[in-house]
Amino acid sequence: MLFAPPMMAVLMPIASPFDPWPAQTASMSGMGVAMPTAFVTGANRGIGLAVARDLAKDHAVILAVRDPAKAPAIPGARVEKVDVSDPGSIAACAARVEGPLDLLVNNAGVYTGEPHEIWAVNVRGPLLLTRALAPKLAKGARVVMVTSGLGALSRQADSLVRELRDPDLGFEEILALCDRPTGGYGSSKAALNVLTQLFARELPEVRVNAVDPGWVRTDMGGPGAPRSIEQGAASVLWACRIPADGPTGGLFRDGRAIPW
Repeated sequence: MLFAPPMMAVLMPIASPFDPWPAQTASMSGMGVAMPTAFVTGANRGIGLAVARDLAKDHAVILAVRDPAKAPAIPGARVEKVDVSDPGSIAACAARVEGPLDLLVNNAGVYTGEPHEIWAVNVRGPLLLTRALAPKLAKGARVVMVTSGLGALSRQADSLVRELRDPDLGFEEILALCDRPTGGYGSSKAALNVLTQLFARELPEVRVNAVDPGWVRTDMGGPGAPRSIEQGAASVLWACRIPADGPTGGLFRDGRAIPW
């Protein structure tokens, strides 16, 4: 079945769900070693901004935002314009970016809107961007898909579950679903989870995982959410810093595997 947890997704014990993998935490400042490069979408606010700021400690960060005028000032980071809902913008951005890339964080997302608009950002955008940047990913690079617990299969319509569990489902079928989406935000994240597994198979030398940051107090999550932005970002950062032989094709929250 498509959603069977892959054997590679078994975790090593960690002291805390927010502890990064030790091999990735040493600062390279002053060591004469070029820092790895991280590309983060939706980096202008919320979880994306918190992730980018933390990664800037030991990565050369590319802030991928729709409006460069609203990009935050992060020392050592640079800005690239990309609208993940626009295939032309994605292609142009990917052509400008030079490799190798050591980390791609597909964080940009929308919660409200027409279903086709939501799927364009939450599903088609990560698919096209990851596909466009795949030739520039370094061996052992990490790709992180920021998902949601609302994407759990148990929350989806039976018709969508059947389609997502089809063993013949591929990238083109996912793109076709974007043209006739079933539901909005939750269903888009269910599709993103499947996309994670497809890319994990397509890119065996890259670690591709989906991460649920939880319900976070962002503009999207609202002030009543139980988790802080820092807590949500820590969940994502764990996957950003797994080693080259870490898990792939998995779904995680706070460094621990969770059900699809």
